[in-house]
Amino acid sequence: MIRSFLSQVFPPLRGTAFYVALAAVLVVCIALFFVLRTLPPRARRAVIVVTTFIAGLFYTVEFFWPANKDGENPLTFAVPTMGNVLNVLQGFALGLGVISLLRIHSKNLMKAKPGWENSAMLLVSMLIMAVAAIGFEDSLFFRSLFFDIYGSFEATMFAILAFFITSAAFRAFRIRSAEATLMMVAALLVMLGQVPIGQWITSGIPENGQFISIFRTDNISNWLLTTVNSPALRAISFGLGVGELAMALRIWLSLERGVYFEVKD
Repeated sequence: MIRSFLSQVFPPLRGTAFYVALAAVLVVCIALFFVLRTLPPRARRAVIVVTTFIAGLFYTVEFFWPANKDGENPLTFAVPTMGNVLNVLQGFALGLGVISLLRIHSKNLMKAKPGWENSAMLLVSMLIMAVAAIGFEDSLFFRSLFFDIYGSFEATMFAILAFFITSAAFRAFRIRSAEATLMMVAALLVMLGQVPIGQWITSGIPENGQFISIFRTDNISNWLLTTVNSPALRAISFGLGVGELAMALRIWLSLERGVYFEVKD
């Protein structure tokens, strides 16, 4: 019933009617933007709260509404449309991020602040990548920029992180307590079981079928990863999920305090 009603109110448009409707929507959105900017803080907060609650309510009701034999309910048809709306909002958020970067680094460049060379390089790189992506998406120029230059830079950054990880591991594995000793021994056994030299040390022990096979470094490493480490990771993931759910509920119900929900008198 809801689908038939909406199809009558908003019939599919083609040709000139589609472009007219698109222009009308653009005008309405611009008008709404200026109206929201003129609203007082309390009214603006009310609009944000109501919009956030309705958006979250749609997905909640659609998820818990019992489905028919086809696996759908009266709101299932609107899920792709809501997904398109989210993609549009993400596009606007990305655009705001780009605008913010341009404003900050252009000011650094014009005022010659310390590190303006980095700002200039960022702006030039953004311009070149934008031109290459828009005008030369399938060309050798774009592939060279993205895969050869950008890919190499990304791999270099991850390689540099290895030194920070090594430094952090050195500080964490200092034997100052029983827990630190246990962690160091477990880490050493896991690393020995993953590298050829560690597997060679116990290569004379049968791989399986005998009791002594449990003392092979690769078997010890596998046991630590699958039996000890995996449950701990699942517990951490479960705790993170509960935290994400709590944060989502706070944002949905406008209980989270922040820039978009604070009202200053």
